[in-house]
Amino acid sequence: MEHLRGTGEQLLDDAVGAIRGLPGGPPGVVVATSSGGRMRWSAAGWAQKFDDRGLIAEPPPIDVDTATDLGSVTKLVATTAALMVLFDRGELDLTAPLTELLPWVGGTPVAGATVRRLLEHRGGLWEWWPTYLEPENALGLIADLPLRYRPDEARHYSDLGFLLLGAVVAELTGGTLDDAVGRLVLEPIGLPHTRYAGPTPGSVVAASSSGDRIEREMVRTGVPYPVPLSGEGFPGWRDHVLVGEVNDGNAFHSFGSVAGHAGLFSTARDLLAFGDAVLHSLDGGGFVSAATARRFNDPGSDPTQALGGRIWSARGRKAWGHTGFPGVALAILPDLATSVVLVTNRLHVAGTPVPTEPSWTHVLDVVADIVAQEGDPA
Repeated sequence: MEHLRGTGEQLLDDAVGAIRGLPGGPPGVVVATSSGGRMRWSAAGWAQKFDDRGLIAEPPPIDVDTATDLGSVTKLVATTAALMVLFDRGELDLTAPLTELLPWVGGTPVAGATVRRLLEHRGGLWEWWPTYLEPENALGLIADLPLRYRPDEARHYSDLGFLLLGAVVAELTGGTLDDAVGRLVLEPIGLPHTRYAGPTPGSVVAASSSGDRIEREMVRTGVPYPVPLSGEGFPGWRDHVLVGEVNDGNAFHSFGSVAGHAGLFSTARDLLAFGDAVLHSLDGGGFVSAATARRFNDPGSDPTQALGGRIWSARGRKAWGHTGFPGVALAILPDLATSVVLVTNRLHVAGTPVPTEPSWTHVLDVVADIVAQEGDPA
């Protein structure tokens, strides 16, 4: 991709500055777009501002090649994309009950869930559960948990559903999830700096939180999910600044940093390449057929949710993608033939992190404005 500077650059600079300037805002911010193979980006701040000893004298700057923990963007780039390929090959029935794909879930509350329901977050599962606090097989624990909601009555975002979908990918491919994602998605698209469990060697890495402090508080208070467990006595809690370690507790403590819902590291540049690959697929020349790409991009029972991806409106234009807890977001705007990425290290602060969603929806609007002003590159 060619990096262009143009009339929209100031709008990107302004968006980056606004996000960094929020009270408690992230130390580093990157906004990047790709339209018609042309890349434009703006970045400001630091990949890591402090370590366990205090402020870093010469902090590394953040940019489009800084590696970052994707959090739940893993759901899209890894699990959903792998399922797209399997569906495209005719190896996956989206409506088959889970027990046909994972026989070991037979007789559990999730046995009747379908891949479609789990992709649309309508399986009725708990949103989150600290599987690492209970001494048993994590996937078995997830399958055995009583459902929290009536299946298919509404969208209830669930990490647990995507942990099961990761198991489906591994089962259908006869190997491990990371191997399957590599063969089905990362290698065919060409994402050299995207991998599970840690950044590629030699990368500058965006820091995330100081250990597991956020999840420890979630367990202690039962907010936002009333999990009836205590984290007292758990020997695995991390206290150091996380740099190159998966932030998500379930992925890190229970799944060896390779999971269907989290665990992937990438860069803004690679994420744009993934978005462009989906756009190419919609045009009939990508890693899956146009019919499959459309099937996964279309909204389901909830207008804000597609198969595996979120849906937003960017100045009235559809955006399909996902956000991630460390402060990352990715989307494509199919009508504008544009990919958009936001990378922040919002968790790398001493106080309460700022939420990603308001900044992200603003970035989507800014990018839609830029494309409208400059003309559709397609």
